[in-house]
Amino acid sequence: MNRIALAAVAGLLALPAVGGCAPSTAGAAPVHGKPSVPVTVEARLSDGSARVTVRFDAEAKGVRVEVGGVDGLSVASAAVPVDGASFARGESTTFDVAFTPGPGRSYLAVAVTGKFRGAGRRAAVTSFAVGEPTPEQEKAGGTVLEAPGGERIKVVVPGK
Repeated sequence: MNRIALAAVAGLLALPAVGGCAPSTAGAAPVHGKPSVPVTVEARLSDGSARVTVRFDAEAKGVRVEVGGVDGLSVASAAVPVDGASFARGESTTFDVAFTPGPGRSYLAVAVTGKFRGAGRRAAVTSFAVGEPTPEQEKAGGTVLEAPGGERIKVVVPGK
């Protein structure tokens, strides 16, 4: 997953309740890292459209799914294809998204928020690359860091 797009998407969609740390409980082991969201988001991309499937690995209530674009991609279909829905563990929902890609490489972003059984209110954002990067996009500035485990992350300051 492209970390640059993920950072941009978080600001773009302005999620109302991004998953944070759970309240501490006396005697409980401390939680390290980002809490996970029990969903899997997949997209089958074709020219100007995507078929998106969201699978729920835990019971979920008050689910809202938002779609948006990053780096010039604009969504032509409903920006909120799912709002206030409930899903049982193992259920999924599928919907189509029509979009116009941006120049070069752009991204389709899918944000899922909801109250998950045993986890409280959480949110997840997944982005899907569309198109090939332009030479300017390939040269984009930023610092590349290597996280524990060898994952490469590019840090980019907005507006530069």
